[in-house]
Amino acid sequence: MSYSSRLDPRHYQLTVQTSLLLWGIWVLEFPVTGLQIAAVIGTALLTQMLFCHLFKLPYLLLSTLNTSLSVLLLLHAQGELWLAIAVGLSIASKFLLRVDGKHVFNPSNFGIVAVLLLTHDAWAAPGQWGHGLWLFLLLAGSGLVGLVGWRTMLTSVSFLLTYAVLLFLKATWLGDPWSIPQHQLQNGSLLLFSFFMLSDPKTTPAHPVGRILFGMSVALLAVWLQFRLFLPNAFLYALLALSPSVFLFNRWLNYPAFEWSKPTTKPEETP
Repeated sequence: MSYSSRLDPRHYQLTVQTSLLLWGIWVLEFPVTGLQIAAVIGTALLTQMLFCHLFKLPYLLLSTLNTSLSVLLLLHAQGELWLAIAVGLSIASKFLLRVDGKHVFNPSNFGIVAVLLLTHDAWAAPGQWGHGLWLFLLLAGSGLVGLVGWRTMLTSVSFLLTYAVLLFLKATWLGDPWSIPQHQLQNGSLLLFSFFMLSDPKTTPAHPVGRILFGMSVALLAVWLQFRLFLPNAFLYALLALSPSVFLFNRWLNYPAFEWSKPTTKPEETP
């Protein structure tokens, strides 16, 4: 069983995200103002309400708040405008960029990368979380396994394992000490991306094999973009670039789609 009916994983994710945002503001002194928070959450709620009204769909608050907090945790900007644009594009992408009735891109990933490409007044600082929170993020991310099941988290796990292996291989090839890749893996933004963005079961392959292959592909592309093109925030761009391939995985590997309201188990599996 890959989904716990006792606790919606989005509540857990929301709790972790809120805690991280408060820690970032009060302890790490992130340049996030109350006006920026209000602009992001307000824009997300209004955009969600607008599209739900236009398409006559139920209003989903949890996913909207999760997307808002992802934008606030990973993106910084001068002022409120670009943050509001990022979250607006994130929510709009769920309704406007769809294939086979499903949105193509992870919403917050789409909005963040779009704004990074549109302006120099917004940035995603990969080292903003430092390395002191890595154990907390690792434990918090591991907690999702118990809520959504190990099959659903295969994308995150395969990404991190592949990414780690590639970093250690690179260090070995160059003769660098292994303390360098160890330090790179203790990056808070990387773990936040892995467990709370890449893990989204609605925008990753449904089949466990597809999730493994997709996670590995994102890691391979991220490492190439990072060390060959010297692109900062390479994992964000890698996910955006490879998101359309999810539909190819789903057509190649037929498997029941994930639903938040019920577990993703095959008929013959025991819940």
